[in-house]
Amino acid sequence: MKFLSYGVMSYMLLALIWWTVLLAKNNNEIYLKNVELHQLKQEINDAPLSLSETLEKTKLHHERIRMMIIGEGLVFGLSLVLGMWMIQNAHNKEIEQNLKQKNFLLSITHELKSPIAAVQLITETLQKRKLPENDQAELYHSILSENKRLENLINNLLLASKLDANYQYNFEILDINKIIHQCIDRQFIPHPNAKISYHFSEPLFISGDKEAIVSVFTNLIENGIKYGPQNPEIEISHIVSDKHIQIMVKDNGSGIPDQEKEKIFTQFYRMGNEETRKTKGTGLGLYITSKIVKAHRGKIKVSDNPNGGSIFTLALPMV
Repeated sequence: MKFLSYGVMSYMLLALIWWTVLLAKNNNEIYLKNVELHQLKQEINDAPLSLSETLEKTKLHHERIRMMIIGEGLVFGLSLVLGMWMIQNAHNKEIEQNLKQKNFLLSITHELKSPIAAVQLITETLQKRKLPENDQAELYHSILSENKRLENLINNLLLASKLDANYQYNFEILDINKIIHQCIDRQFIPHPNAKISYHFSEPLFISGDKEAIVSVFTNLIENGIKYGPQNPEIEISHIVSDKHIQIMVKDNGSGIPDQEKEKIFTQFYRMGNEETRKTKGTGLGLYITSKIVKAHRGKIKVSDNPNGGSIFTLALPMV
């Protein structure tokens, strides 16, 4: 299909060039015939003007026609090229969107089935076998962890749907320091191997929607854990300047290639192919984060961590 469209476009462009050349050639032939005709009229004394005046007028007339042919050809050619580019660009975007939706459906199917299957298997194990208390406690912990994972997935889906439907934020004065501590505390049970450091405790107030801001830092922390090594390390720090607070979330994961840095904040986007990807996710976390930060008159960007991994920096206005 792609080569066929390129073939049709090339044929149309070549046809335009060919007809432009033919029209210019025919115009030149007509000019030469007119010159011969005026010369013949001059010889039989049937010309109202002198030969030089007649030839000059004829030349100017055919020059105008030649410029008109070239001008219209250029305008039509540029319009054709622009139209072909727009069609091809729209086609590429449609393919990219279809791929994103396919990846999303594959990932969401896996993300929904995996915790449900795990909870079912653990429950059946507890029902059929008598296990020591330590083993039972570990299995109950796994059930809670899978249930929490399923809850986070559903919350992200619902929040993404709300954000796309002009979600109404409930702004209030929030202590950003307190919220970050709460988000960190929630990670200790499902991710006991994660090391998360946060080095300030004084109140830092912003105007924001509490549920949305919690979602921002939860997504950033879980993103660092998800793409980090077996023992992920996340460092959170801040800078206060000009009534703004900049919060940096550093991880020690595999990092993000430069060509992917802008794309990761788009809906459903995930690096690589969903059929071969090992990490879990739906491509909604960073999209939700970006939308919320912009709604709070803030900015978010990602850069490389010199020690390996990524640094997500978000800036929010303080009150």
